Amino acid sequence: MSGELRYLPTGLGRVAYVRRGTGPSLVLLHGNGHAWHEFEPVLDDLARRFDVVAWDMPGHGASDDLAGPPSIAGYAAALGELIDGLGLKAPALAGTSVGAMIALACANARPDVRAVVLAEVQYRTRAWWDAAWPRVEQLFGQPVQSREEVQLRFVSQVTDLRVGRWNQDRSRVGARGLIEVMAAIRDFDVIAALAALRTPGLMLFGQSGPTVDMAPSVREALLGLRVEVIADAGHFLTIDRPDAFAEAVSAFLASAEEERGG
Repeated sequence: MSGELRYLPTGLGRVAYVRRGTGPSLVLLHGNGHAWHEFEPVLDDLARRFDVVAWDMPGHGASDDLAGPPSIAGYAAALGELIDGLGLKAPALAGTSVGAMIALACANARPDVRAVVLAEVQYRTRAWWDAAWPRVEQLFGQPVQSREEVQLRFVSQVTDLRVGRWNQDRSRVGARGLIEVMAAIRDFDVIAALAALRTPGLMLFGQSGPTVDMAPSVREALLGLRVEVIADAGHFLTIDRPDAFAEAVSAFLASAEEERGG
């Protein structure tokens, strides 16, 4: 499946995106070092029910380079410009990792966001990040990884095409860009942002992913947030379990719409 890239200017440069389907608006936000292709396995399925927009995050994919180090707030502002520029009404947002944090920040800033799906969010303190930083630099300081290294990030068997796409997208961002995104994640107070969330939200964890250990804490601290753990999946739910991801998103958004009475 190929996607026809389109472009829209924002304060962080031109943002590339693909758009497909009809129905309520749904914006998909990929993780660090990737591009809209992260959602390729679920795009057709979701497009049967939604007007789907999948962006290339600024500094990633076919979007323009960044002029300086990013912040989650800056990304969220660019996302807001994309939403306004495309005329999306009451969009739902679904993101993975940093994409989820951008969705969260945007939802807290915009009352028109109708729901958010937050996949594989690092619900961590700054102290945790400081202790983990050497490992972060190890994982992101070298864009190109071997097949064995890539396979460690997935439950499903990676293909030659997947490894090639992985290294192509990470190389486009570069080591400095990858680390700068991780610094933006570290510097974002996700615990406070989640506590402030008033938009209906679903948090998804992969059963074998790096964030699932925080699922009990999220359930305990955020009673209004729905939490689901997807079996046979790691950090990249749309690739390991595209069927389960698409179904979870669709079911949650349908339920949220019913609760809104529309």
